[in-house]
Amino acid sequence: MGSSWKQGRLRSLVLLLLAVLVLGAAACGGDDEAGDGDDGGEAAEGLAAGTYKIGYVESITGRLAFYDPLFAEGMKIAIDQINEEGGVDGQVQLELIERDGQSDAAAGAVAARELVAEGVQFGVTPCDADLGIPAAQIFAQNNIPVVMSCGSGWTFPTIVGEYAFNNVFGTAAMGAAQAEWAIEQGWETACDLSSNDYFYGKNTSDVFQARFEELGGELVCNVFYTFDDTDFRAIATQIANANPDFVTTTLVFPGSTTFLRQTRAAGYDGPFVWADSIDSDAALGAGEALNNVFFTSHACHTDESVAEFYTAFEEATGDPPDASFIATGGDLVLLIEAALLEAGSTDGPAVRDAFDGLRDVEGISGTITYADAPLARNPIKNVNIVEWVDGEQECVDSFYPESIPEIED
Repeated sequence: MGSSWKQGRLRSLVLLLLAVLVLGAAACGGDDEAGDGDDGGEAAEGLAAGTYKIGYVESITGRLAFYDPLFAEGMKIAIDQINEEGGVDGQVQLELIERDGQSDAAAGAVAARELVAEGVQFGVTPCDADLGIPAAQIFAQNNIPVVMSCGSGWTFPTIVGEYAFNNVFGTAAMGAAQAEWAIEQGWETACDLSSNDYFYGKNTSDVFQARFEELGGELVCNVFYTFDDTDFRAIATQIANANPDFVTTTLVFPGSTTFLRQTRAAGYDGPFVWADSIDSDAALGAGEALNNVFFTSHACHTDESVAEFYTAFEEATGDPPDASFIATGGDLVLLIEAALLEAGSTDGPAVRDAFDGLRDVEGISGTITYADAPLARNPIKNVNIVEWVDGEQECVDSFYPESIPEIED
């Protein structure tokens, strides 16, 4: 009887010790916090309650003011939608903090330092790789994942390092898609209006030319623009005299509308296959010259998810959506949400790794994948071909190019 009592006593002590250990572990909980904005309770599993800060070095002023603020508006709509549903995983509220990078690399770097000092956990840079790289490097040095908003320079992630990603298909995918789609239309000769002033202009054209010639196309003229150009009549005459099947270009606002009007006046009335830089209502300034202009776009406004998002945008802002960059702003927020859920953490390296492995994320503009992408940390997502018809956009095609020449300079 004494031995049985001792064994029972020993079992009781063991059970008591186990209970203390379990209670102690539950009291300690996780130590992974979602920023320092909230003191809310913690989730039993997964993400801890709090605020996740996203810092955007946004070109509110300067030449990129045509693009960056539209992207930011798209981000805000998606953030509001997620927060109204209780946040990421019902725990984490998203907050966007904007700083004006002034469309300038040095000013952007200053803005990035300010955002890091403010405790942001995810960085976003302007719609141009050349302007955004210094800011992105500051985020990356602090182990903060960073995404170029709507810029397309496909080498941006490799230049900045493993913490950097592109949010949209890169210049290489865009140039290859332009070439493949033009050949599919039976257009075999092209004039290319390119630029050596920046990576976007040069690389899109270089990849287009390489893929176009691979497919049997012929470049019958190659002319160049600079950011300072305001008169394109000499270029327009060269194009008209060459009489190509189509013209391709990356020309940006505000020069786009002047170039279109002057090229039509010079006698060229054929099609253009433009880059995404003409995806804005600012293009309407070209008037009738805008007809027969096709361009690569990141979203089709008639797709159900895009149309719903645009409706939410108009209800929130009172303004109709101006460009597909609004949808890609929403895409980025959904990608951040997916990475946080996958990581189960707001820790910078964990979120970076999760972002790099994202697969088949249903974004606003379509399905987006980073895992096993042919171009490092550039998403696999369809390139949309859209046509301007009497001042309205009509979606024509949507595909990812079959082959992408990797031209890095």
